[in-house]
Amino acid sequence: MRILVVCSDTGVRVGDGKGAALHLLAITSAFAALGHDVEVVGVAANPNGPLEAWPVPCHVVDHPGRAEGELRERRKRETVERVVELASSVAVRLQPDVVYERLSLFGSAGARVAGAAGAVHVLEVNALLAAEEARWRGLVAGDLARSVEDAVLQSADLRVAVSEEVARDVRTVASGPTRVVPNGFDSRLFHGDRHRGTARAARAALGLGHDGPLLCFTGSLRPWHGLDVAVESLPLLPGSVHLLVAGDGPVRHEIASRSVELGVSERVHWLGQVEHSTVPVVLAASDVALAPYPALTDFAFSPLKLYEYLAAGTPVVASAIGQLPEALAHGRWGRLVTPGDPASLADGIRDVLADPAAAQARAALARDHAHAELSWESRASEIVRAVRELEIGAGRAVPR
Repeated sequence: MRILVVCSDTGVRVGDGKGAALHLLAITSAFAALGHDVEVVGVAANPNGPLEAWPVPCHVVDHPGRAEGELRERRKRETVERVVELASSVAVRLQPDVVYERLSLFGSAGARVAGAAGAVHVLEVNALLAAEEARWRGLVAGDLARSVEDAVLQSADLRVAVSEEVARDVRTVASGPTRVVPNGFDSRLFHGDRHRGTARAARAALGLGHDGPLLCFTGSLRPWHGLDVAVESLPLLPGSVHLLVAGDGPVRHEIASRSVELGVSERVHWLGQVEHSTVPVVLAASDVALAPYPALTDFAFSPLKLYEYLAAGTPVVASAIGQLPEALAHGRWGRLVTPGDPASLADGIRDVLADPAAAQARAALARDHAHAELSWESRASEIVRAVRELEIGAGRAVPR
């Protein structure tokens, strides 16, 4: 197939190293690895930055610059129009069979380009963004955002939701095919060949002198990721247990201050945001990988970190919320704990550290399962199969 990947989200930038941008890179790379002819149109992280990691041609518009409130929303809408213009010119040459669009706030670019090109429109949905934005940041043009989002959801030929929870929300807006395809991991990066010597070498590479039990958390530091729960659990664990944090975000200062209040600041090691290629080193250095999500009533994430933890062969302790119990086979692949409860998290960590051989054996089985079924190539194959199963009228052919 000829696939045009489109993303007009100013927060998901081509060439960026954050989770959503890595997701965009991963699914694009997976389509290409399966032999499809793929090109990308999106927003540049840095118009002069390197794009060597992208295995396909990338066409980008400049980022409009950071802003808040009405100006931020206006810049998002203006960026959509620039992406439409650029993607339309690429589509004339590429003649895509499929336009694969990541749902974006005010984002109608993929739908419009697919319609003009007569291509199948596949819409990847990580969350209903109008509601999410209104909750966490506030929306000035909320009615417009919801109207555009509803129209794009309803017009897509196939919606790909990252979790059952997201799919449920999608189905309240749009009828028609919606397929659940959770996130995956990059099999080129995460090999999972773990032994104690590897852990020592990984800690040395990261500049860590700590030789005792090491927990880790990777990814953005935002209120809904639960790093505060992990820090709150440290006083309940032996002083030899330390926490390594590979990521950055708006709650870092608050959590660092809380670690001082709790008297555990010397047990928390902050790496800041790291290159994606460093995440396997972080996991190799660690005895336990944490996904300590709080008790959110509308949890619908498909955490990239969880699949990377599994693929790396690092024992996992995670909150029993959303799709995490299913992803961990209800405890077979990792220890599940009560969301938002530091005491429950500490209990789970203690269980893993008390019998490292059993934990490592479980993690090895999880690693084998992940590499057999959970890579991005496997996820991309699911999406391609779903496209080929579509029944599209009005003389339009389903790509084969």
